[in-house]
Amino acid sequence: MPFLASTTKPPTAVSGAVTGNFLGDGEKLVLLSRLNIVSLFRADDHSFEHVADFSLFASLRFVESLPLFDNRGCGRHVVFFLSVKQEVSVVAFERRNNGLIGMVTLFHGDVETYFHQGKINDASLCCSGVYRSTTGNLLPIVIFSIYRGGVIGFDVAAAISGYSRDSKTAAAALNALFPSDYVQGVLKKTKRRSNFAHGNFAAAEIDVRSIALDHRDGIDGAVSLLVLYADLTGKTHVSEYLVNFWRNADQRRVPKTQGRSRIPEALNILPGGDIIQRKGLLSTSVETNACLLHVVPDGFFILGPQLLNFCSWKSSGVQSGSSKNVTTLEVPRLGAYVEPVCCATLPGQELLILFEDGSYLKVSVRDDCEGLNSGKSMLSQSSGAPLRTIPKCVAVVGECCVVGSHMDHTLWMRWLTGESGVLVYNCGPVFDVTVAADGSRTSVIAGTGVGLNGGLSFVRSAVSVRQDIRVTGLQNVRQISVSEDTIIFSLPGYSRVCRYCVGETMVLEEIHNTFFGTEETLLLEYNNERNVFLQVTTAGLRNVWPDRGEYVIRVINNDIGHAHASEGLLVFSNPANLYVFCMKTLTPVATLCLADAISCLLVFSSSSLLVGTWGSCAVHLYELHDGMIQSKVILQCSATPCSMCVVFHSGGHRLLVGLHNGYVADVPISGANVCGEMVETMLTTQPVRLFNLESHAAVLCLGEIPLILIVTNTGFQLTGIDFRDVSACAIMPKMRSPSRYIFFSKSECALILGSITSVQKLNTDYVGLKATATCVKYMPWWNVLVLSIRRIEKDQVVSTMGHEVSNLSVLLDEPNSFELLENERCAFIDCVALGQANEWGSCGEVASDAGVVLIGTTFVFPDEQLSRSSRFMWCTVEVAKLRTEKTLLRLQGSKDVEGALQCCCIVPNYAGRVALGIGGCVVLYSWNAADATFVAEETIQIGTLIVRLIPVMQKEVSYIVASDARHSCFFVRIDTIQGSLNIVARDPELRGVMDCAILQYESRHDVCLGDDLFNFFCVSHVEPLANSSGVSAPAMPTKKLQTTAQYHMGDLITVMHQGSFAPCSVLNDVVPIPATLVRGVCGPQIVYGTSHGAFGAITPISSETFILLKGLEVSVASVVPPLGGFTHASFREVLRVGQERGASRNASFQVTNPQATELFNRRRRRCVPRGVCCGDVVEMFLTLSGGDQLRVVQEANQHVRRWFAYAWPTLEEYAMSDLDDFSSNQGDELAPDRIVDAEINSLLLRQALPTLSLTVEAVTAFIQTIQRIH
Repeated sequence: MPFLASTTKPPTAVSGAVTGNFLGDGEKLVLLSRLNIVSLFRADDHSFEHVADFSLFASLRFVESLPLFDNRGCGRHVVFFLSVKQEVSVVAFERRNNGLIGMVTLFHGDVETYFHQGKINDASLCCSGVYRSTTGNLLPIVIFSIYRGGVIGFDVAAAISGYSRDSKTAAAALNALFPSDYVQGVLKKTKRRSNFAHGNFAAAEIDVRSIALDHRDGIDGAVSLLVLYADLTGKTHVSEYLVNFWRNADQRRVPKTQGRSRIPEALNILPGGDIIQRKGLLSTSVETNACLLHVVPDGFFILGPQLLNFCSWKSSGVQSGSSKNVTTLEVPRLGAYVEPVCCATLPGQELLILFEDGSYLKVSVRDDCEGLNSGKSMLSQSSGAPLRTIPKCVAVVGECCVVGSHMDHTLWMRWLTGESGVLVYNCGPVFDVTVAADGSRTSVIAGTGVGLNGGLSFVRSAVSVRQDIRVTGLQNVRQISVSEDTIIFSLPGYSRVCRYCVGETMVLEEIHNTFFGTEETLLLEYNNERNVFLQVTTAGLRNVWPDRGEYVIRVINNDIGHAHASEGLLVFSNPANLYVFCMKTLTPVATLCLADAISCLLVFSSSSLLVGTWGSCAVHLYELHDGMIQSKVILQCSATPCSMCVVFHSGGHRLLVGLHNGYVADVPISGANVCGEMVETMLTTQPVRLFNLESHAAVLCLGEIPLILIVTNTGFQLTGIDFRDVSACAIMPKMRSPSRYIFFSKSECALILGSITSVQKLNTDYVGLKATATCVKYMPWWNVLVLSIRRIEKDQVVSTMGHEVSNLSVLLDEPNSFELLENERCAFIDCVALGQANEWGSCGEVASDAGVVLIGTTFVFPDEQLSRSSRFMWCTVEVAKLRTEKTLLRLQGSKDVEGALQCCCIVPNYAGRVALGIGGCVVLYSWNAADATFVAEETIQIGTLIVRLIPVMQKEVSYIVASDARHSCFFVRIDTIQGSLNIVARDPELRGVMDCAILQYESRHDVCLGDDLFNFFCVSHVEPLANSSGVSAPAMPTKKLQTTAQYHMGDLITVMHQGSFAPCSVLNDVVPIPATLVRGVCGPQIVYGTSHGAFGAITPISSETFILLKGLEVSVASVVPPLGGFTHASFREVLRVGQERGASRNASFQVTNPQATELFNRRRRRCVPRGVCCGDVVEMFLTLSGGDQLRVVQEANQHVRRWFAYAWPTLEEYAMSDLDDFSSNQGDELAPDRIVDAEINSLLLRQALPTLSLTVEAVTAFIQTIQRIH
């Protein structure tokens, strides 16, 4: 089954922050690395201003700012990138003629190493510095690690020089960015040498914690690499290595240093291994827990949680490592053990040190000229209020700095005063996800954030409404008319007139003796100059003064059906007659009798109006001239218009027309002219009633399942609103009420006054718990949310009703929560039926009396890597019958187990059984009603650590899918007669599964999983066919799971769950809208969260839809420039530990062995992306220029024709092949008569897809629809 992978919310965790003169104009900017996004910020008077964002086809691991300046100070800073796939890139930024900032690639290549791809977090050392070349210029170098036991040096100037010789684009960029004499004399004349140099740490340097580069002109221009490490005995030292990029082999020989500790050194057998050589020890036996090095011009700091050591260079040449040049300062600590995580140099010989709990110190260095130790450095410190974040990195710009965080918000701070604010909002890593459905309201509830930033994030395609006032008891309200302090509710056959007053609370008072008309009210306006209300009812137009009221026009049959007022005009109509009045003079302007009945009307301007008619199914644009109404434009629709809205967006007007057949027509309009073609989009199966949300460039679709259409440059996006239904809406006067809108919900019989906080496709409402929410579970049969909150000594389990979830005080209240034992941590929360069939737990039926909440816990101690003891508890739910009561969990019993309990699931088709994942085993437990406890029945060892158990719902057999942290996934079959467990299928690949979800079909089960190397896989299990004559055995072996899709996500998926961010469908409030809008969607969506705070959706699609989207993806990727040199095809190749990166260790084998090419191609084919289309790249089509869009469409036509012809008729199998590689070297040999558009279009039409030949307009409309489903 092919998939469409789309990012719904990009990552917000910041892993790197650097500063520099990136534009070459003297202004310092801050660059933030957000995994695959690079952001530039400019410091202003009060905060930081966002400058630009750049999306890369890479997951960045390290980022460094490198200076490239000549002796006169002319030049700029360039940026070094290292990706998790061990790719190196050097980029520069420039301001282009259009004022935008662009990225220029100066170098890109793989790390030249004989080692294979390592684990992503195996080593995390990186630093940068400069060395003085033979010409006297300072050139940058970078030292980083990708494996344990050594580092790699990168010569930036040599890399740029070599890259510019091979790339004319890079050579031209150098001449445009830097002075010509600097380019010719320094960058381009650098001798050809290896860009990378390998250095091994000494054998005694077991645990290397930090490295730093130091350049001292006074010591032969040496570049020293300082290494902070711990040896076998646990003692911590600082050693020194010399980095000699600019010398020849003879000059790089370092004499042995006398008086040093005799520590064996590793052999340098790698290329360039003699460039980095060990010199000796600088400081011995420093603080045992020291973890950070920082170099300043006068020396270097050794930072630990308890002590700060400063080693001065002044006497290090004579007495290196002695106590004379070392100054120690104690870190003021009143709390727990906290390590320093980052630091930066401040002006005036100061150092800013940030700790992992958000506290910081400013340390000053001065000489003790008057004391006993003359010439020795002295340290002084000052601290400020802790920051509300978990620091990861820091960058200083003038009097401000940026504190980046991977787990919390990224802050800006004035280091002089301590004033701070949020620069980048970050929800933090996603720990657990559950889907809550309340009628048409569907939310993805995620436990996000760590520590004080922990809480619940409600992620959904629904506009958030701040409810100020709620009035209940109203029914059958058809329309709401508001003007001044008067509200008129239109009900069937009559109206109710009320007056409201807003103070601390809203007072709504009905007026019985009034001069307003009691017929159904369609419109209410107020004339300030004449102090009169204008009321349009079904009977006519009525003027209402404070002391009297009279009809200006009254019709006999009370058949006025439509009215609208704007721009000083008031229009209303009975079936075929149109009346236009001037609101200022209260006089008629014009009338018009039409041949067809009027279905809707709208005042467009002071001299024009729009009218929809029944018989012609058209929208007429009329203009007023000297009391005459003249028709100017006729817009033909597919059905009768029933509502209209004009929205101002991007300097122009857009007309949205709701049609009776459930479609919405969108057309640009300006004055009396139509600026573009009308585009119709199916929205519902009911007539579309639109209401203009005037100040938000959006319209509300009224009905049982309300939707909001957000107007964009290319069409409109679709989202929902935080109500079950909205049958009427009105805008409140700004001066009369702080609320902006008034909504009426028919199902809740409630009138809600509130304001829309933000109108965007995806909204995230955050409820802060000031603690980590590790497990979240919503149970629709009780409408209860149960979650576990991580406390310091033990976890706390909290339960609340679904309608109380957004209330912070309810979640933190004690009566509806209970605490676990000391050192007890919650592992899972699920629900079962004691002693009964458990299938109800997945289909959402009403729970019986036997339904309980199952809570699994483990006892965690600091000295244990894995828990040795666990238990699981079962609790009954006492549902609150009144809104004022609490929903309580009552503990009924518990069962102790040995080992690390991780997960559980029900056992399908086996009453009274549950399966637990304990360590690497699956254990079957049954409910013993006599003893009221669970009893272990069967155990099977399948892996190392079971992370997820998922039941497979089938009528006959009983399957469980088990995912392991090392051994991928297994299909376990339960024999319901004998009670035995057997592995019927397993994944032959070793994959560290983070989480998984299963898609169930009639004869196949697709397991979607995310591993610990940022990859996504889908493995399929095909049910064996029954033995019968004429039926062949299945092609796939029973004992192996076939990998049908693989794709590099570029982020660590921490949780997956069936669900959707899209609003509900108006066809069925249980089925999300994706299957309604896109017929090519052939299964439920899967939502996922990542460790970098991102959310996304994985959508199963048909093979025809996949080939069409894949053709667009390949074509767009060929047009979009690869920023930083990172290409889309390389980025999406799956990542595996042991992949060959850079120079092959078998280079001679490649040349001499004739089978080498086939061998390496076979290795590559194991890693190519298959069966997954990148929705993010496809959606880039909408941002391209017109010429690029036309080029993309032409290439996509060729790809789709070629692939359909080649795959005929095995389309499903062909969709799982390497289409990225096939697009460039296959298909041209096919016979032309096989490429028939008619046959291809017949397949595309079945899925309601754009047909060949593709056009820009058809592709744009299709991609807009794709955007609305995630």
